[in-house]
Amino acid sequence: MHLSKNKEKIYYSLKQKSKRDENKLFIVEGVKICRELIQTDLFIEELLSTSKNIDIFPDATLISEKQANRISNLKSNSGVFAIVRIPNKKYKINEENIIFCLDNISNPGNLGSIIRTLDWFGYTQVICSDTCVDVYNPKTIMASMASVFRIQTHYLDLYKFINEKKENRTIIGANLDGNSIYNSKIPDNSIIIFGNESRGISQEILSLCHNNIKIPGKGKAESLNLSNSVAIIMAEIFRIKINI
Repeated sequence: MHLSKNKEKIYYSLKQKSKRDENKLFIVEGVKICRELIQTDLFIEELLSTSKNIDIFPDATLISEKQANRISNLKSNSGVFAIVRIPNKKYKINEENIIFCLDNISNPGNLGSIIRTLDWFGYTQVICSDTCVDVYNPKTIMASMASVFRIQTHYLDLYKFINEKKENRTIIGANLDGNSIYNSKIPDNSIIIFGNESRGISQEILSLCHNNIKIPGKGKAESLNLSNSVAIIMAEIFRIKINI
């Protein structure tokens, strides 16, 4: 079975969020991540493979190198793709643990790396502002290394959500003007917010924070990469918890 021109056009267009929303589909690329995808309950519309991987995915539709290069988001395509149906199921936010929120994150690789870090430390969800990059962006999927299949990503009006929670939860902003994470208490009912890569947390959301935390440094770098900052703070929270 070969890929039709019409399907090729649709699959190629899925690099754009508007087309993902329109077709209710997203792309997963790579042998390892496609293998993990098959073990989930996500609906796979179609598997695609070039001749170099067809033995690994014998049920896949055979595509040419030219078609793979058009569909791929990489300079050198991986040779295998899954076209996946975007789930329409809405998950309930888990209120039993620390909640991590992202305010206007724009880099898809950062979002994917953050999702992978959440998965590593045993969290199951992340809350994104409506202005955050799309979780189904191909770069986000790839950077998450399949963790995106296990982490529930909620998109909502972040200001409204935090404003509703501020009376019963401790709202903490990750901010360069904050107190050292190593001298701060992080209650189990905390909501921790990370802001945009260049602008940080928006002022309206920052105004809702009860306190702020930062990662102290000694060198001359202006700041840390966002996903690295998230990983360091999560690691410190994890260290404190296992030592209780």
